[in-house]
Amino acid sequence: MNNQMNKKKAVVAFIALLTCALAGQALAQGQEIEFKSNADDLTKIRSVLEEFRQDIIHKDGYALTKLVLNPDVLFHHINNQEEVDSARKYTAQFDGIGPSQLDGFAKLLATSKDKLEEKFHNIEIRQDGDLGLVTFNYDFVINDKVHHSGLEVWQLCKIDGQWKILSVTWTIYIHS
Repeated sequence: MNNQMNKKKAVVAFIALLTCALAGQALAQGQEIEFKSNADDLTKIRSVLEEFRQDIIHKDGYALTKLVLNPDVLFHHINNQEEVDSARKYTAQFDGIGPSQLDGFAKLLATSKDKLEEKFHNIEIRQDGDLGLVTFNYDFVINDKVHHSGLEVWQLCKIDGQWKILSVTWTIYIHS
């Protein structure tokens, strides 16, 4: 009798554990984030990328700066540890991200005599309402030769019905 009672308790405990596990799984699935994304906004975000690329090709730094939310956006490559250590010889608190490089890039476009192009590969765009995230691999091409490449990450926001760049960060791998 005791043995039969223990079996019943074990079965009840097993069913209770199984029920809790299934309920927890169903609850977790019900809490998955659903992004508020639509095809029109994704197309508009993609068009910002293409405008950026065309501004480089046409060497139009001014037009490129109109794609960003404001002149103070983060626009900087990610320094490797060697670069950070070197900079810390002069600025002890250097954190690996210096001032925005947007102005310098716009000036480079306006003054360069070289043929310039940035090519994007493996573009991934995610959007949730008024926030967009774009990641891609890039090649920066000077006079038809890849000068450097890496990973580029953009944040964009939708304001006044237009998508604007909040930040651009990238890695750099120089080609010899």
